[in-house]
Amino acid sequence: MFSKFFFKLFPPPKYLNIPYAGLDISDDAIRCIEYSEHRNGYTLKKYGTRNLPQGIIEAGYIKNVPALVQELTQIAKDLRIETVKVSLPEERMYLFKTEVPDVDEDQIRQNIEFKLEENVPISASEAIFFFDKMPVSLSKGKIFASVSVTPRELVDSYLGALKSAGLTTVSFEIQAKAIARAVVASDSTETVMIVHLMNKKTGLYVVSSGVICFTSTIPWGAEQIRGKNLADIPDMIFSLKHEIERVYFYWSQHGEGQKIQSIIVSGRDATVVSQISHLSPDPAVELVVADIWQNAFSVNHYVPKISFEESLDYATAAGLALP
Repeated sequence: MFSKFFFKLFPPPKYLNIPYAGLDISDDAIRCIEYSEHRNGYTLKKYGTRNLPQGIIEAGYIKNVPALVQELTQIAKDLRIETVKVSLPEERMYLFKTEVPDVDEDQIRQNIEFKLEENVPISASEAIFFFDKMPVSLSKGKIFASVSVTPRELVDSYLGALKSAGLTTVSFEIQAKAIARAVVASDSTETVMIVHLMNKKTGLYVVSSGVICFTSTIPWGAEQIRGKNLADIPDMIFSLKHEIERVYFYWSQHGEGQKIQSIIVSGRDATVVSQISHLSPDPAVELVVADIWQNAFSVNHYVPKISFEESLDYATAAGLALP
């Protein structure tokens, strides 16, 4: 049954607690974080990165399964991890908003299943989806749901590689949601934009009360700016500013009155990007560099053995590792 398969993969039940390692698998690297429980929250127990040779994963698709299994096996051995929560590649996800009756979750799920094929180019039988109720007031008895959809074969390919590496997968989750869990305060009801820099791409996500409402990706990332003077890459800076403005003004018109109140920059070289002048399209919208630990611990009480700069690259894994 589709719904039963869904529940096995998305997202972990509330009763599941740490330790489960967060495993961020991207085209260029595998990043991992595991926490330990502490009376004041959590402490960083393990972290590590294993860079992937080019061609193992391309645009989110596994191209060389044996090579990926070997890399997963090695990082599992190095960090002594067994049970993981894993992110799914953003570029292989489809996101749409739909109006549904405000009923129980099983009925909402059935309602969304009927709408899948009119919103994404995947048949219901070949898709796995996840939804969140959006914090928007509608007419009585109606709500908006934010729906994320991915091909079932993609999930199967990652699940098979992880199993072959001796890892038990507790859940899969879209990358944007894992990042938001790390960099947006858990009690926040604000609407924010996250700008997350990866090696070869940059993701822009609108998050409201913890719900992913909009995603966009531009095809360049930290690799193109690392070690360069910002004055020497005006085209890339223009591209980033333009996409931030596009998302900001799109959401201003289509966000059901939920205005973006801040922009959070995370990922590789986030501190460098945050220095770009006038990156925020509105002087009233504050731009800040992410604190990926805020929902795990306060650095005023516990300082992890990883630099702030390096930690920014672990936003996805840090969010996955949280309950």
